[in-house]
Amino acid sequence: MNNTIRQWFQLALRRPVRAAMIAFWHVAGKRVRARGQLADAILRLPFRYDEWVNDCAADDAATIGALPSIVDHRSPITVHLHIGAFATDQFRSAIGSVLNQTWPHWRMIITTTAQSVESAGNGFSHDPRVRTVSGYSSQSAALAAALDQADTAYIVPLDGDCRLPPHALLAFAAAIGEQSEQDPPVLYGDQDEFSAAGRRFNPWFKPGWDRDMFLAQDYLSAACAIPVMAARQAMPKIMTSDEGSSPVYALLLQMVASPSQPVSHLNRVTISTPVGYWQRKCPERLATLQRHLTATSDAKVLEGSFGTAIVQWQLPVREPLVSIVIPTRDRLDLLQPCVEGVLNQTSYRNFEIIIADNGSIEPDTLAFLDRVSADPRVRVVSWPFPYNYSAINNFAVREATGEFLCLLNNDIEIIDSTWLTELMRHACRDGVGAVGARLLYPDRSIQHAGVVVGMGNAAGHAHRGLPHGEAGYFAHALIAREATAVTAACLVVSRHLFDAVGGLDETDLRIAYNDVDFCLKLRAAGARNIYAPEAVLIHHESKSRGLDMATEHLDRYMKELAVLQKRWDTTLFMDMTHHRVLDRSSEIYRTP
Repeated sequence: MNNTIRQWFQLALRRPVRAAMIAFWHVAGKRVRARGQLADAILRLPFRYDEWVNDCAADDAATIGALPSIVDHRSPITVHLHIGAFATDQFRSAIGSVLNQTWPHWRMIITTTAQSVESAGNGFSHDPRVRTVSGYSSQSAALAAALDQADTAYIVPLDGDCRLPPHALLAFAAAIGEQSEQDPPVLYGDQDEFSAAGRRFNPWFKPGWDRDMFLAQDYLSAACAIPVMAARQAMPKIMTSDEGSSPVYALLLQMVASPSQPVSHLNRVTISTPVGYWQRKCPERLATLQRHLTATSDAKVLEGSFGTAIVQWQLPVREPLVSIVIPTRDRLDLLQPCVEGVLNQTSYRNFEIIIADNGSIEPDTLAFLDRVSADPRVRVVSWPFPYNYSAINNFAVREATGEFLCLLNNDIEIIDSTWLTELMRHACRDGVGAVGARLLYPDRSIQHAGVVVGMGNAAGHAHRGLPHGEAGYFAHALIAREATAVTAACLVVSRHLFDAVGGLDETDLRIAYNDVDFCLKLRAAGARNIYAPEAVLIHHESKSRGLDMATEHLDRYMKELAVLQKRWDTTLFMDMTHHRVLDRSSEIYRTP
């Protein structure tokens, strides 16, 4: 039976009204709409997620079957559970989830306080793979002891109120079997939640390894497997201070601080947590992060929303000069608020504005340009040629004198005086390329929170339309993290890097996708592009130049799209900030 028909029958059995509506669209000739609605409806059926999990387990079993000698040599895996303040039924469920693993070649070390040793060991001592060790007053000491006693390649930390999904250790074993003996990576997987009735739901399909994201949001500790030898070497460094209740996080911070420590993401769910676990507030984790950063920087850690952290990187003592480039043609209603907002509502003081005028003719605009250029911070330069966004910016950059550049659209509205400061906190860091802001529509929903390359077989704005301040997809829009690309509507980059990659492509990408291409060139040169959500501005998108999909622009747009797709193979590009399970056709993160 055709897979689409099979899916429709599955839906009809459980959601007959929805199935009938999809059938109507199909009969009416709206087959693309029907297929899209069917995919979305199937996703929301509970069995679909279970099917995906089982398919992954079958793939992992096949991988292990093809590598028996390697896996036998490098297994078993040690699971470490420390029982502290958790209720008896919680840690019994945690232990039970280990006993029920489909991968049987594991060992387990349960560390406890003296008060909980009897209840912890009771009922599980019959399994020779489980050992209980008591007498540890802190989690750091317990973790150190577990590492010392582990005689395996990897250790899997397990929180007492979480559960290992049945195939979690199978997934880790398959990944371990494919690793080389040298420099074993920290492994981490995806996670989901379990309801009071035990149903698994709300999977968090995570991005690839991103140290900036890890500083802002601990997306590793609950779902990881840690190489034992590397952990033993790092553990003494975190035992010198009281790490509170976040020893796994502290250990991982110490390990990944070394660029030689690889980190690898498994596209597998390796932990199930209580509802809301991912966004729990954890003051101890913030304190651990602050101690870690204080050792090498002057960064300050603040509490973010939804259990996240805000890292305020310190600016240089002498603030670098930033050249703010604003292309424009008339539209004084946009230009004047933008320029005056920069001049009067920007707390970062060392900047110049270069307004690149692309042939303004309206008297009010010309009068404003004449008036504002009297400010010593402002220069107006003329570009009297056909509109070419890349060429206008490149021309204005050649007139700039700053160490850093800020490309800024004339339809940007300043609403927070710290916007440039927040962008520069990242731009001044070693290895950082382009830094982009959180841009909002006038209704305060998100217009830009980083660009995902490959979305729609081209590039899309992640989390577009999410109301400002809402968590959305596990708070991804609210945390500083690496972005494959950011929009040039508001972008900061060093002048050195801008010149090194040749600026914007003014030949083949005159208007569309030049910023994506520019950011990909920076990545190819070894720089990391960063999304800085603390820099918040309003973007009246495309009001001055019109929409790319308008009839008069469509031919040009399609040619530029073809250039991007051919140059960067965006139809197959797997963006590390996305996930292979997520829908590439949607700017809202969801499964297809």
